[in-house]
Amino acid sequence: MLSIRELRDRAVIRPIKRAVEDQLLDLPGVTGVDIGSRTRAGSRLREQVIVVSVVGKRPRETLGREDCVPAEVFGIPTDVVQEQPVLQHIHRACGEPLRWPTRTIGSDGCSAGCPTRAVRGGSGLAPCRAVRLGSGEYRRVGTLGVLVTSDSAEPMGLTTFDVGCLDDAWSVGDRMADADSGRVHAELARAALSGRVDAAAVSLVPGLAASPEVGGLGPVTGRARAYPGELVRKHGFGTGLTDGFVTSTDATIRVDHGEALGVRVLREQIRIATDRPRFCGPGDAGAAVLDPGGRLVGLHVAGASDGAIGFATPIGDVLAELDVRLNPQSQPLGV
Repeated sequence: MLSIRELRDRAVIRPIKRAVEDQLLDLPGVTGVDIGSRTRAGSRLREQVIVVSVVGKRPRETLGREDCVPAEVFGIPTDVVQEQPVLQHIHRACGEPLRWPTRTIGSDGCSAGCPTRAVRGGSGLAPCRAVRLGSGEYRRVGTLGVLVTSDSAEPMGLTTFDVGCLDDAWSVGDRMADADSGRVHAELARAALSGRVDAAAVSLVPGLAASPEVGGLGPVTGRARAYPGELVRKHGFGTGLTDGFVTSTDATIRVDHGEALGVRVLREQIRIATDRPRFCGPGDAGAAVLDPGGRLVGLHVAGASDGAIGFATPIGDVLAELDVRLNPQSQPLGV
């Protein structure tokens, strides 16, 4: 948990970080800009600094002066760390089963996408449209994070843009399948890939039973803002149930969306770390991130390649940009 002083220091740094982050992102190899605690020899210090992430750290003498991250910006020290955020979907060759071989089974003995259960958060989601990678065609698999509704009370589910839309050839009505059962159970309804939001909403097929619960986490009780030091949990299709703690809500990251969409910048994202081997992994894109009270704080969009760090879009931004609302009720939807 951050102290009052550390929070105040971050408030002072925040406008400076926002003013210079584009200049820092333009430097070679820079993948993100954030506010955090300075680290030395693996230990966290209380000093708050502008944290600059890079693909790989190199000695200053091997770089030109104009390519170096400055030691300080307007009097605020910087700290350079090695980190590269990546999208966390899975590609499965067409004809192969969609189900992830290491799929975590829930506490009820049934995976989140079990065909005998109602549609719920934490299950696998795969567009029926394939993408071409090299000489082959592949299906993309991610996570249906949580159920929401539109103004018409239509049951919908949230996921990320890269899972729901694949590339720039998407269109409303694209069919989606449950990754465990293979049944078509949704259609793409709306999507957003902006400076702050990477998300999509899918409409569930009429007549399907749908639950506002997230598999392994129980009912969603509402929504809330994340704050540094807060404990959080998520249930993704790739790594199942994991927990971590929020280290920042100021993360700006560069994420490669592939040849069709290119590298995009996401600002003001939630950074989540863990003391365990990993918080996230391939297949978790779109997972709902909940606080200890079951309130939804974010939608998982990317993570470090080793899974120790995750990034989530604040849920308030997702709901506002997609024009949907959370429906934290105990009764099933669409029945």
